[in-house]
Amino acid sequence: MKGTHPCADHGLASAAALTLASVPAVALAVPQDEASQNEASPITLDLYNLTDVHGHIQQVAKKGVVREAGLPAMNCYLKKARATNPNSSFTLLGDNIGASPYISGALKDNPTIAALNTMDPLASTIGNHELDMGQAVFKQRVDGSNPSEFVQATFPYLGANIEGMGTYGDGTPYLGDYKVWTSPSGMKVAFIGAIAQDVPYKLSPGTTEGLTFSDPIARINSLAASLKGSGTADVVIAMLDDDVKNNYTKVGKDVDGLMGGDTHVPYEFDHVNSVETFESANPRLAGIASGSYTDNLGLIRLTIDPATRQVTSADSILIPAAEVAQCGADPDTQAIVDKAEADSKEAGKRVVATGYTQPFRRGVFTTPAGATEPGSNRGIESSLGDLVADSLRETILTPDGKSVDIGMINAGGLREDLVPNEDGTITYAQTYEVEPFSNELGYVTLKGSDFKDALEQQWKSDLNSQNSRPMLKLSLSSNVRYTYDPARPDGQRITSVTINGEPLKADGTYTVGSVNFLLDGGDSFEALTRGGATVTNGNLDRDVFNEYLAAHSPTKDRSADAAGGLTPREAKSSIGLTLPTEAVADGSTVTIPLRGLSFSEGPSITTKVRVSAGGPEAVADVDNSLVDAHASDAAAVITTDGAGQASVDVTVVGACEGKAAGEVVNVALTVATDFATVVEATDGLTIPVTCAGTEVPVPAPSPSANADQGAAPGAGAPASTKKPNAGAPRGAIARTGADSRGLPVAFLLAVVGVAALWLRRSQIVTSR
Repeated sequence: MKGTHPCADHGLASAAALTLASVPAVALAVPQDEASQNEASPITLDLYNLTDVHGHIQQVAKKGVVREAGLPAMNCYLKKARATNPNSSFTLLGDNIGASPYISGALKDNPTIAALNTMDPLASTIGNHELDMGQAVFKQRVDGSNPSEFVQATFPYLGANIEGMGTYGDGTPYLGDYKVWTSPSGMKVAFIGAIAQDVPYKLSPGTTEGLTFSDPIARINSLAASLKGSGTADVVIAMLDDDVKNNYTKVGKDVDGLMGGDTHVPYEFDHVNSVETFESANPRLAGIASGSYTDNLGLIRLTIDPATRQVTSADSILIPAAEVAQCGADPDTQAIVDKAEADSKEAGKRVVATGYTQPFRRGVFTTPAGATEPGSNRGIESSLGDLVADSLRETILTPDGKSVDIGMINAGGLREDLVPNEDGTITYAQTYEVEPFSNELGYVTLKGSDFKDALEQQWKSDLNSQNSRPMLKLSLSSNVRYTYDPARPDGQRITSVTINGEPLKADGTYTVGSVNFLLDGGDSFEALTRGGATVTNGNLDRDVFNEYLAAHSPTKDRSADAAGGLTPREAKSSIGLTLPTEAVADGSTVTIPLRGLSFSEGPSITTKVRVSAGGPEAVADVDNSLVDAHASDAAAVITTDGAGQASVDVTVVGACEGKAAGEVVNVALTVATDFATVVEATDGLTIPVTCAGTEVPVPAPSPSANADQGAAPGAGAPASTKKPNAGAPRGAIARTGADSRGLPVAFLLAVVGVAALWLRRSQIVTSR
C-alpha cells in the first residue's frame, strides 16, 4: 500500500504586504482568533479548489465581463481568504496542464506549474492530461530530476487508485494516497486523491503501460473509513478527477466533501441551498466542481462542532471569475505570466493562413441555469470537427499516393475554437490552441462492418469505468453520411452509412485517416484497431493542418472558390430519426421524430425540416434549443442525439398499383434542411407499407337464385380491405361490390312470393 506523501505542509501565506481590493464577503468566513476558539464556538473550514486549469494562466474577458480570472487573480483572492480565515486550504483536482493555450503549451507547460507553485496548494489529484507527454515527463515534473526542461511541482500529486507509478529518492511515492492537513484550529483534514478508471482510454495506448487503475469510489470509501477509524483524520475530503454528479450518490458516509472535475462543468451539490439535491450516504455531504480553466473558484465550507469534532453544516459555493478578479493580481504569480507571454509571443505571431472570414467552432450545450461554455459539448457534430476531418482526408495519403477514403477526428482532440483575426489571418498560436497534443498522423484499413462498429462506439454506455461522457462524437469528412436511431439499443443505432454517395459495404475495405491517439483505440474506439497497427507518416497533426489552411487561403490572384473556399459546412453528416418498424397502411400518417438537424453554432442552423415518404412533402419547425438537463448522464439529449429537434407528421404513400391486398412495399424516405438534402432516397431508409389491393367489381347474383337459396345479396364476394367510402353521406350503404339498384325489385318479388305462399296454405287448410 502506498503511504501518504511525506511532503511537509505549506505555511499559510502572509497578506500583510499586499494591498488588495476588497473581496465580496459571500465566500469569506469570519476570522477565528484564539479567544474565540473555545468549545462554544464552531469552527469554520474553508476548503478552496480548482479543477481543469489546462494551462489557462491568463485572465480572459469577453464583452467586458471576466470569464476566466487567471492564476494571478486566483492567488490574490486565496491570500485574502487565508488572511480572513486561517482555517482555509487550497487544492487542485488534476488536468492542471495539457491541452493548454499557446502561452503555456509552447513552453512545455512550465509557466503553469511555476504559477501554481506560488499559490501553495496542499496537493493535487493527478488528471489524465498530466500524462499527455508520458510517465517519464510526469515523474520529472514531480521529482525535479530534469530542471533544465521541466519546472518541479512543489506540491504532491495524489492517485490512491493507481498502482505501478513507483517511488523516488528515499522512497517517496510519485503518487500518494492522501494528504493530511492540520488546520490552525487543530482539525485534521485528510484529502484523498483518486481518478476515474477510464484514463487508459483517454490517452494514447501505451501511455499508461505498467499502471493499474482500480475503482476510485471503492478506494475512497475504504480509505475514508480507515482514516476516521484510526483517528488520523477528523474530516475526509475526496478529490476525485471525475464527474461529481455521477459520483455524489456513491461515496460513503465517512466522506464529508467531494471535489470533482474532468467534465469541465461547474457543479455544487449539498443539502443546504443547492438547485439540485441528491441522496447521499452522508446527509451533510458537500459536492463541488469549479468547472474548467479559471471560470470559477470552488469552495466547500464546513462548520465543525469543536466538542464532537463532527461536521454540523456543509455548503458548496461557486465563486465566479468576475468576483475573483475584483481582488486584483498577485505580483509573484503575475510576473510568471508576464514572462510566459513574452517568451511565447514572438513564435506565435507567425501567420499560417490568410483570407479567412468565418469562425469554425466546437459543439456547445446549455445548462438549465443558462450557462453555455465554448467546446462544452463533445457529443455533437461541429463545424471545427468537420473542417479538421476534411483536412485529414485530403492530406493523409496511402503508399500509392491516393487520399484516404475517410477523414476522422475525435471531439476531445480539438481544444479551442478557430476564430480568424479581424484581418483574416490565422496564426500559429491559434492553431496550436486548436490542436495542442502534437499527435502523429496515419491511417488504418478497416472492413466496412468495423467502421460501422466504430460509429456505434460513439455512445458510451458505462460512464464510470471507461467513459465520463454519454457520447464522444466523431467528426467525419464530407464524403461520409450516416443516420442513427436514438431509440434503438446500444450497438444497434446506426441505420445507414454512405461513402461517396454509395452504401457502405460490410465486407468492403476502407482506409481511415486520423491521429494516432484515435486510431490506436483512444476514447475507447476499439473497432478502429481491428485493421492492425496504424500506418504513421511521421507528420504532426498541427503542422499538416497549417499546411492545409494555407493551401486553401484565398489570394489576390485566385478567388476563394478556386482556393477551396473553406467555410463552415452546411450539410450535416449525421442525422437521427426513428422510423416505424411495423408496416403501416397505405396513405396513413405517421409521426417521425428527428434529431441532429442543426449545428449548435452558426451559420448552419436550420429552421425548417422537410420530409417525404412517397407522398406530399411534410414541413415542420426545428427546435434549436441547446438546454440539456442531463448532459453528463445517460438521459442526455443534446449531448447524444444532437442539436436541432423536430417531430414531423408524414403521409406515407406506397407504390401499390397492381399489388394485392396485404402485400408490403417499402417507401424510401428523404429529409432536407434549409441548406441541403441530408437523407437521400438512395440511403436505404424505408418505411414498410401494407397495400390495400386493387378493387375488382363483382356482378350481383340474380334475385331468383337468392330467393331459392336463401342467401343474402352479394354473398360469396370477397371482403374489401378498404375503409368505407369517405365521400358517402352518413347513413349511406357501404360499398360491397353489388349493385344496390336491384334491391327494390328483389323486395317486390319477395313480397309476391310470400303472398302466394299464404294463399296456397289457406287453400290447404280449407280443404281439410
